[in-house]
Amino acid sequence: MTSQYLNHLYSDLLSNSPQTVTIDIPASMGTGQISQIVTKQGAVVSDWKMNYFSDVNVQGVNSEEYIQILFCFKEGVSWSIADSCQSTSIQKGESCIYRGHGKMEYLCYSGKSDFLFKNIKIPLDYFYKILKGYFEDSEIDAYEKKLLNGISKVSISPYMEHIFAELKDFAQYRGGLGYLFLESKILELLSVYLSEVLELSILASNYIGISKSDRDAIVEAKRIIDSQLAFAPGCEELARKVNISTSKLTKGFSSMFGMSVHAYIIDQRLEKAAGLLLESNLNVSQVATLVGYSKPSNFAAAFKKKYGVIPKNYKNENMIG
Repeated sequence: MTSQYLNHLYSDLLSNSPQTVTIDIPASMGTGQISQIVTKQGAVVSDWKMNYFSDVNVQGVNSEEYIQILFCFKEGVSWSIADSCQSTSIQKGESCIYRGHGKMEYLCYSGKSDFLFKNIKIPLDYFYKILKGYFEDSEIDAYEKKLLNGISKVSISPYMEHIFAELKDFAQYRGGLGYLFLESKILELLSVYLSEVLELSILASNYIGISKSDRDAIVEAKRIIDSQLAFAPGCEELARKVNISTSKLTKGFSSMFGMSVHAYIIDQRLEKAAGLLLESNLNVSQVATLVGYSKPSNFAAAFKKKYGVIPKNYKNENMIG
């Protein structure tokens, strides 16, 4: 009787767990697949992995009922919008966020190119519920102006890659726990994304003691670090590159981003390393080198300090057994 009850319970948990729907690219057209998961709140998480034999033109209506966040990990694309002169593009390592406009979009995938996109679609009513639940009216107004009118782009950060690496672990949770895990990762990604898109335009004005030109220089310094983590310049070289004094850079960076330049570089390198350990077959020494550590022992010590586990054990503890 107990065994039968447990069998029914396990069956119910499986049937009520988040389900991944996968569609293969027709063999006559190319290789790859498109997969998606829908959460209880109606958010859609999808992966697009494709390589077509020849150019493929696609079109479709971009629903006004969603906020879209698109991440490009390989070959970039551009698309145009019907009844307008607007066109948009996204390149490898970039992401963009925008509200659907309800119009037809036209896009061409180049033949014999590797495409890898990840997409988060958040229902507009759910997005507003999040805004109203966590932000003040003045902040909401600023977010709406930035997000609902046009497209905002940011570089894909190591932290974003790390969240995506963890997001797939939802399958180890059954029933409602799987949905709860998915929602938590979407909210985590959204919070990181909004900070990247909006922090500088909305919050920077609060740093009264830092002039706009100095803020712009500090932001550019952060972009330089993000674009070349393994070979990030030191403070003096960074200051020269962005035409600001070293003291202004160090003090301003800490004020705006909550940590020193050196601490930020270390933190981002370790985030990048965590993503590589989860998503690639590289060994610890290779990962250490790729993120800027010449000595694996120094890397291992810093990694354990941040994540509480040595690098070689991190993948096993964060993957499904």
